[in-house]
Amino acid sequence: MESYIKKINDSVRAKHDEKGAQKIKKSYLIAGGLTLGLGLAGFVSSFITFMVLFFEYETDRAMTAWLVAIPFILMIVAGSVLTRIGDMLLRDEAIEQREKEKHDFKQAMQDYKLDKKKSKDDEGDISAILGAVIGDICGSKYEFNNIKTKDFPLFDDDCCFTDDTVMTLAVYKALKECNGDYQELSQKTIECMQDVGRKYEFCGYGSGFYNWLFRKDPKPYNSYGNGAAMRISAVSKFANSIVEVRELSKKVTEITHNHEEGLKGAEATAVAIYLARKGKSKREIKKYIENNYYNLNFNYEDLVSSYQYDMTCQGTVPQAIYCFLISKDFEDCVKTSISIGGDSDTLAAISCAIAGQYYGISEELKQKAVSFLVPQLEDILLN
Repeated sequence: MESYIKKINDSVRAKHDEKGAQKIKKSYLIAGGLTLGLGLAGFVSSFITFMVLFFEYETDRAMTAWLVAIPFILMIVAGSVLTRIGDMLLRDEAIEQREKEKHDFKQAMQDYKLDKKKSKDDEGDISAILGAVIGDICGSKYEFNNIKTKDFPLFDDDCCFTDDTVMTLAVYKALKECNGDYQELSQKTIECMQDVGRKYEFCGYGSGFYNWLFRKDPKPYNSYGNGAAMRISAVSKFANSIVEVRELSKKVTEITHNHEEGLKGAEATAVAIYLARKGKSKREIKKYIENNYYNLNFNYEDLVSSYQYDMTCQGTVPQAIYCFLISKDFEDCVKTSISIGGDSDTLAAISCAIAGQYYGISEELKQKAVSFLVPQLEDILLN
């Protein structure tokens, strides 16, 4: 109805000046009012006649009276339509608002259906962790050789897991070994990261983290590198509220990345995954992240043309979350995040961790990713 009124409105404005348009608006209102009034009067009269004849057992005449009422019902409908057109005519803001409300309602219904479909609280769900692993493996080939297109295979022989996968699984291992008691999570994370990480010392660690990894008494080194966010995906699996997400995120992050931006990047990623786990829509996730962490006002084409290699949280996490938000499905998220360039494996690990939780991951992709892992890492992921 609103779209039809808008067409009439546009036509009237195109053919008449303001005075003429107001006359047409008035004509619609008068015609609508008269038609509606006559229709109501005729219908009421026919209905009363029908009731009188019906109770006097003059059934044939009563049905005739009821049939006579049909044209008056049509007049009521026509009068209502004319009145509605007259009321809305020349009210551009009202028309646009009605169309917006209609669109928002449809979008809300779609979001509701998606929320119900995607709501996950299954304790065995490792979608976010697996998503990070897949993003890392698929992006590994393009970390120092960016590909500014989505036209590439997800996996090939040049792909491999990197430090992103190793540290993601080390944090996951620490959280599992806490058995629900997270008072000593920071120390447990240090132990697991050093134990697992030292076995793969040439998988791409930054120099600062490499030194931390092999120290006997490791201390945080005020880092705001994106490694804080790429390893955080397991936190949302064990948290029961956003408050707990923040607490756990801080404990597994501050042992190395105790800079404000490092803590922020990890927390924003963990919160986005948690919201996806709880079945929130993309609009709700975007709103929460923008209200509490980052501006996500990017343009995909601009990122493809101008985004550069950036190892910081503030230069990776917002872009990664944006790539998830504009993705169509999990595979599209992998390709979207890698196609903008930058620190491809880490950006994809962050983006795909959220996407994995939001969309879910097929068994085929899961098995393909697992085939790139060594037995120890596979055991941490699957057992």
